[in-house]
Amino acid sequence: MVSSANNAGKMAVKVAQMAPAKQSLFGPKVKRSELVDMTSQMAIMTRAGVDIASALESLVRQCTSPVLQEILEEVHESVLGGKSVSESMANYGHVFDETYVAAVAAGEATGRLSDVLVQLADLLRNDLRLKNSVRTMLAYPILLSSVSGLVLLALILFVLPKFAEIFADFEAPLPVITQFLISVSFELRTRLWLWGPLVLSCLTGVYLFKRSEKGRLMWDNISLNAPVISKVTRALLIGRVCRLLGIMIESGVPLLDSLRLARASVKNSLYKELFIELEDDVMNGRGLSKALLASEFIPGSAGEMVVTAEKTGTLGMVTQMIGQHYEEEGEAKLKEFVAFLEPVITVVMGFLVAVIVMSVMLPLFDLSSAAKG
Repeated sequence: MVSSANNAGKMAVKVAQMAPAKQSLFGPKVKRSELVDMTSQMAIMTRAGVDIASALESLVRQCTSPVLQEILEEVHESVLGGKSVSESMANYGHVFDETYVAAVAAGEATGRLSDVLVQLADLLRNDLRLKNSVRTMLAYPILLSSVSGLVLLALILFVLPKFAEIFADFEAPLPVITQFLISVSFELRTRLWLWGPLVLSCLTGVYLFKRSEKGRLMWDNISLNAPVISKVTRALLIGRVCRLLGIMIESGVPLLDSLRLARASVKNSLYKELFIELEDDVMNGRGLSKALLASEFIPGSAGEMVVTAEKTGTLGMVTQMIGQHYEEEGEAKLKEFVAFLEPVITVVMGFLVAVIVMSVMLPLFDLSSAAKG
């Protein structure tokens, strides 16, 4: 039985490695929601006893996405030609990633394809729900910051210069803050040709640096260790990784290969380094305990539970439960962070607007007092 599972796992990894490089950034894409719906429908049909070829044929007819429909049609033709569904899906790595293909291959080899598809659909649906939740929660703070920034810019570029002309006519001495803001306004208005491209170049430089190896490492360090946000990112990452690892193990993929596939799916470079260490420990018979318990960004309770599950042979089930727990915890912490962020943005932007208003009103009060005198 163990030998059969190992063979299934090796075959799954071999098939997953056939997946080509991901699609170009500007090429046609399959939406995550479409992939979730397709996987869910395939799981329902296979669980109901429909063979995979007939299920694919039905999906082709029902599919509303031209891109996904064409891919499913080609997968269906490949299956009819004698290939397995995982081998056929491996030709479309930009839609079905290594983890997806490996899980399907393991499900085919162990005769548990419908169960694997249900688990994959649940994982994809949860990922999609979590991303939508993050977008929804961050939408208001981003909108608030953007609108406030535009208001500040409008005050500095258009309102302040009008008052500067009035102050100049009266030749009245101005407070330091007013002089400073008028200088900033004059500089931006007269040399926008310089500052515009300069700001754009800086933003481009930051973006390119973030995509570089050194930049990714720095950003990953910040996201996992910075105050406040580290609680959110750590919980969400450990939750996602554990759920994925649990699905791979439950599908029949050996632990070592499951770790490799989980490493390939995670984007954080620090987690990649951890999985390299875990792979080395498992390969040399040391198990998961040493690296997990020594890691600074893996919660101690999660490490202890994984180590216990490894000893009791329930690693697949326990890691999925851990993953679900920490994903829910991460989402709850994200809500707390956003609830804290909104008033902070409001206070900061209110303070900046107040400074600009004061820089205008103080000289007006002085002029009014001088006129009365």
